[in-house]
Amino acid sequence: MRKLLTEIALVAFLVLSLFLLVLRVYQQNHVVRDSTEKVQQQQQNTKNDNQKINLKTILKEQNKTLDQQYKAIASEIEDFRSSEKFQKIKEKKALKTEKFTSKCTIAYTLEKPLPKPRIIQQKEKEEPVKKIQKSLPLVAIIMDDVSSKWQAKLIKKLPFPITPSIFPATYDHPNTPEIAKMFQHYMVHTPMEAYHFPSPEENTLHVDDSLKTIDMRIKNIKKDFPHLIAINNHTGSMFTSDYESMDKLFCVLKKYHIRFVDSRTSAQTKGTKMGKIFHTKVLERNVFLDNIDDEDAILDKLKETVSYAKKNHLAIAICHPKESTFQALMHAKNILHGVEVVTIDKLY
Repeated sequence: MRKLLTEIALVAFLVLSLFLLVLRVYQQNHVVRDSTEKVQQQQQNTKNDNQKINLKTILKEQNKTLDQQYKAIASEIEDFRSSEKFQKIKEKKALKTEKFTSKCTIAYTLEKPLPKPRIIQQKEKEEPVKKIQKSLPLVAIIMDDVSSKWQAKLIKKLPFPITPSIFPATYDHPNTPEIAKMFQHYMVHTPMEAYHFPSPEENTLHVDDSLKTIDMRIKNIKKDFPHLIAINNHTGSMFTSDYESMDKLFCVLKKYHIRFVDSRTSAQTKGTKMGKIFHTKVLERNVFLDNIDDEDAILDKLKETVSYAKKNHLAIAICHPKESTFQALMHAKNILHGVEVVTIDKLY
């Protein structure tokens, strides 16, 4: 009997020992698993944080580069402000009635003769005029100074269409033709002479440039950017205010079938007047969005753009690839309610 009780006690002890061993192993595995999951979660969080930091760093780097450019180069906004004093001087010298005769030679500007106008015969019975439904006011937002793929990628992530205006290919911007291929609709941001510019872009068009020089520059732009919608001026307060310079430019633009969007860096710009002389539609900027580098200020300017569009059925706004601008545009969908945001090509 004693022997049987001893054996039972031994078996019970072995079972208890085995249970305690299994329990200990389970607890160790559970601790290890929790520790592993915690480490993995920390790694994932760190990875996500790094991605956020990297994007923020990239934006800061882009913004820093742009800030440096704006300190060295008269941007459209700075050009517009600095040109005011020169405009006042010019206004005193200007005649009350401006008359200008274009010196453009059609034989030079056109590779092919102008087509003869078609004569449309009036039908005997006129068809009833269909009532056109009122469409929403249109807003086109142009982002100037585009010169990097990161800027292009950020533009494509915005919740509505933006028309990028890309710098021509130069030593400082060698890859811009490749960037243009990322977009279906784009413009070329062509540097033109300002009244005050400490460090102009390479190949800036100057008022004393010959017709041949301007032709060569525009021809290269057309070659590098064959599908451009139009060009608009980077700076250019002096160039766009000069009849002779704009006559040469429009002469060449007509040759290469390129349209002009006036950034209006000068109140004395001759853009629309040249459009009438050359019988071509010239669009012009109505609002600068980011003349104050602040998200709330940019959103206020967007509200101003929408208000302008509702009064005039169209508004064209210009902005730049700054961090605050991207942040504002990401949060602007509600502000743009009641208007249709379109790319520039839709306005032609």
